[in-house]
Amino acid sequence: MKTSKTLYLDITGIVLAALIALVCGFAVILVTSSDPLAAIKSLLVDPLSNWFNVGTILNKAVPLIFTGLALSVAFQSGVFSMGAEGQLYVGGFLGSLIAISLPGLSPWIHLPLIFVCAMIGGALFGAIPGYLKAYLNANEIVTTLMLNFVATLGTSYFVNNVFKDPSSGGYARMEFFEKDLLLGKIIPGFSAHAGILIAILAVVVVHLLMYKTKLGYELRLVGKNSQFAAYGGIKTKRVIIYSIMIGGALAGLAGIVEILGVHGTYKDNFSNGLGFDGIIIALLARNNPIGVLVAALFYAYIQVGAQTMQMGSDMPRELAVIIQVMLVLLVSAQAIFTYLKQRYAKDQKAVK
Repeated sequence: MKTSKTLYLDITGIVLAALIALVCGFAVILVTSSDPLAAIKSLLVDPLSNWFNVGTILNKAVPLIFTGLALSVAFQSGVFSMGAEGQLYVGGFLGSLIAISLPGLSPWIHLPLIFVCAMIGGALFGAIPGYLKAYLNANEIVTTLMLNFVATLGTSYFVNNVFKDPSSGGYARMEFFEKDLLLGKIIPGFSAHAGILIAILAVVVVHLLMYKTKLGYELRLVGKNSQFAAYGGIKTKRVIIYSIMIGGALAGLAGIVEILGVHGTYKDNFSNGLGFDGIIIALLARNNPIGVLVAALFYAYIQVGAQTMQMGSDMPRELAVIIQVMLVLLVSAQAIFTYLKQRYAKDQKAVK
């Protein structure tokens, strides 16, 4: 468990990284925009200017919270999984099959069954690279990346052929779900759907799992020192598989919540890189579940800000990509965090 001072330094480093990334974005605006003040206002203020934009931020944050949690669990276990995208597709696809295959079933039974099956689909798909890593020492970066293609192309084939709705025309999708299965709005007239409540619950559950249970302790210990964990009697191979399976379950949940909350049916290529965005969220949050919630909201805020900036100024929405790239470079490099910790250690020695 991190000390309060170390946690404070990590938070300080994350905030500095976010501010530096924003400053880089502002520099691009100042150089290229004919009215930079209007562009900056559209980027920072307009996302919070009305309830529709706020609801859009929450909706965009929901899948990012799930995928960020999924990858933070794997990362804390020392497994650099990049498979959340594929697990998201498999989980969303299996959950969607359950949604259209049992018409007339009570929503009180049908919805939990959909969620459980989506989580099972993501977990089982995650078990494949987990087993390969644990027992064959296969590089998890390679296996998870390759399996992403298996998932996206495989589900694409099924939704374009076997399970395609005949009335969809040239658009690849399943038939629309029953309205009772869709995630309703939190408040009538507010655009945010109930998925944000499920996402917050997931944050609490993952936090308790990682820091209040034996399994969570084993996951973190294996991530810090697998040899020491094995010496202490922990079955490290099993823990590695569990970590990716738990991440896969969360990624599958991300897929089905996005489908039930936004699309209302399984659409081909519905994710648009949500699993890969989860990598950024996990890195920005330093793999902390509470930090994932904050990082996902910030990331969604920047995405919506880019949209409002494009509508309210002469700057394109691609500016958000620059900010995202800077966030990845600054956080993953860890230079900020190392400097802060070294400075703190030096100050402590000076005091003594």
